[in-house]
Order: sequence, then C-alpha cells, then structure tokens
Amino acid sequence: MVDRPAKVRRTQTQRREESIARLVQACIDCLVETGYHQTSTLAVARRAGLSQGALFRHFSSRLALLERTANELADRFIAHYRKHLDELASQDKGDITLAIRTLRDITRSPEQLAWFELQQAARTDAELCDVFQPVFLRNQQDNVNLAAELFPETLGDLPMMSELLQTLIQIFHGQTLDAHIEQNEEKDEQMLALTIRLAQLGLSVFKA
Repeated sequence: MVDRPAKVRRTQTQRREESIARLVQACIDCLVETGYHQTSTLAVARRAGLSQGALFRHFSSRLALLERTANELADRFIAHYRKHLDELASQDKGDITLAIRTLRDITRSPEQLAWFELQQAARTDAELCDVFQPVFLRNQQDNVNLAAELFPETLGDLPMMSELLQTLIQIFHGQTLDAHIEQNEEKDEQMLALTIRLAQLGLSVFKA
C-alpha cells in the first residue's frame, strides 16, 4: 500500500489571502471582458467561485474592491517593467529603442485594459475618482522612479527625462485604445518606429 502524502492544511490567513487574490483577479477579468459597469460584486464573486457574502467579508463595498484592484494593477505594471530590466541592461547604452518597445508592449497587457476601465469611469464617478486618484498618482511616480533603471544609465539623469517618459506612456495609452479597434499591425509598427525616432531626436536636443 502506497502512503499518500498528508495534506498540508492552510492557515486562516492563507485562506483569506487566497480568497482576496481570487476576487481581485476576478475583478480584473470582469473589467477587461465586460467593462466597468458590468463588474458587479455578484459577477466578481461568481467568477471567483465564491459567494457574494464571502466577497463582503473581505471588502466592505464594491468601491473597496475596486480600490484594491487598482492598487494591484499599479503593482503589476511595475513588476512587468522589472521583468525586462536584465534584458534592457545589456543594450547599447545610448540606444533607447528596446526600452521604448518594451514600454509599448507592456501597455498592451490585459491589466492595462482594466486600468483604462477604472480611469475612464473615474472621470464621472466622484467616489471612484477619490480612491483612484492616489493610486494613479503613485503609479505615475513609480514610473518616474523606474525611468533611470528602464532606460540606459547615460540617459536617466537628462533634463526632462521623466517628462519624456510620461509623454511616451500617454502616446502608447492612446495607441492601445485605438489598436484594439483598428487592429492594423503594420500601422501600429510604423507608429512605434516614428515614436522611437521622435524620442531619439528629443534626447539629442537635451544632450546637446
């Protein structure tokens, strides 16, 4: 008779953290697939395989769930950037092509679409705006702080480098929204090439 390994019992804290993670991921999936207004607590709970009552044991309201989801998304964006740091560190110290392409690719993630849903809804939902704005501003500052690592070290301290980074992010955000409707990969690549060229020209002015 083969002895079966004993099941490792999870602690109450582990079970709680697992449930919260499932709810947050379900919220992200709902935002991506059905949009902000269809992301109800009932829809999220069902997708997570939990009851609505279980959801409210962890989150006092839909707004609290959305706030936690926004923070999770912001953390994931930075984690995605950091995954590419080793690859970026090996590039030509004066070339920003790979850094900009990586930045563009990250803005095409499903998490970015969920972020857009929250950002757009916050424009007309005052309560959501109140909780989303601090997360949004933190994410902006995190991006600036990461710029010196993401871009070649010879460029990280240039004047207006943080402004350039924010400009690139905003360009790619707009392109991402258009790309999901237009679905023209050739045009997408052409616009990326133009964006890289414009960034290179701008940096040449700063370095002069």
